[in-house]
Amino acid sequence: MVRSRAEYLINKLISNTLTEKELDELLEGLGKDEMLEPYSSVLENYFNALIEEENPASKPELTINPDRDNQGAQAKRTTTRLPVQKFYTDYKGIAAFIALLFSLGTLYYFVSASKSYPLTALNRTTKAASTASPHTKEETVPRGKRKNLRLSDGSLVKLNSDTKLRFPKAFDHTVRTVYLQGEAFFNVERDESKPFVISAGDLKIKVLGTSFNVKNYNDENEVEITVRSGRVSVNLNSNSSTPIILIKDQKLIYNKASGEFKITDVNAAQESSWVNGSLQFNNTPMLSVERAIEKWYDVDIIIENKALYNTSFTGVHFNESLTSMLESITYAIDAQYEINGRTVVIRN
Repeated sequence: MVRSRAEYLINKLISNTLTEKELDELLEGLGKDEMLEPYSSVLENYFNALIEEENPASKPELTINPDRDNQGAQAKRTTTRLPVQKFYTDYKGIAAFIALLFSLGTLYYFVSASKSYPLTALNRTTKAASTASPHTKEETVPRGKRKNLRLSDGSLVKLNSDTKLRFPKAFDHTVRTVYLQGEAFFNVERDESKPFVISAGDLKIKVLGTSFNVKNYNDENEVEITVRSGRVSVNLNSNSSTPIILIKDQKLIYNKASGEFKITDVNAAQESSWVNGSLQFNNTPMLSVERAIEKWYDVDIIIENKALYNTSFTGVHFNESLTSMLESITYAIDAQYEINGRTVVIRN
C-alpha cells in the first residue's frame, strides 16, 4: 500500500539510511499534489511527536492512587511522567524539515536554513531547489527509468532515462516554453495563439501543435530532432534569423562543437521507438549503443578493446533484460561480457 510505503521511506529518512533512489521516490511524492495525501498522516505523526518533545507539559501523566492503608491521613499523590520516545538529537532537524515539507506541499519551494543535514543527496537537492522559481516545476528521471508527464496545457511529454525537464506550473498568455536536458517525446496540444517552445542548449524548437522527439544529452556531442507529425521550426542559436523547417519523417542532427547540421529522411516511429519500450539500432556506432544501454539499464559499460568502437550494430530489442541485450550485442561483434554489480565489462 502507498501509505505503508510512505511510512517506510520517512522512517528511513529519520534513521539516516535512505538510499539515493529512495530519496528520489520520497521527493517525488512530496513534490506532487496528487501524491502528497498518502504521506499526510505519517508526516503529521512525526510533527506531533516533535511538538510533544519540545513541550514536556503536554506529555501524558500517570497518577498513582493514595495509600489506602493510611485512612484519615492526608493522601499522598505521586505523579510520574510516562516515557515518550525521543528523536536522536542529530535527527531533530530532519524531523522539523519533514514537517516543513508537509506544510509547504513541495520540496522545490523550500529554502534551506543554515543548519546542515546529514544526507548528502538531500543537500544537493535543496541547494538546487533554492534557485528554482516558485512558478516553475522540474521533473528529473534517473537512468534506468522513464516517465510520462502531462503539462498544464494538456500536452503530453514522455521523458527518457537520465532526463530533466523544467516547465511552468501554468503557461502564460503568449508562449509555452520548457527547458530540456536529455531526451523527450512531445505530443503538443495545438494552440495557434501560444507557440510551444523547447529550449535545448543552443537550439530553440518552436511548434504550434505536433509530435516529435528531441535528444539533447550533455554527454553527447549531437542534438537530434525527429518529427513524427506536423511541422517543427528550429533556430540553431539566438542569432539565427532564419529558422529551419522540419516536416514529418525528417530528422535534424546538430553538432554542438562545430555548429554544423544535416537533415535526413527517416522513419520517425522507429527513431522514437523508445517511447514504446523498444531499443532499435540501425547501423548504430558502438559508442552510441554503449551510451543507450547505460542509460536504459542504469549500468556502466567498460569496453576493454577500443577497436570495438569501430564496429556498429543493428537490431530491435523490445523490453528485453540486460542479459538478453548483452547476449545479442556481444554475439554480433564476436565479444564476451561480464556483469559485476552495475558494471558491465565487454572484451574479446
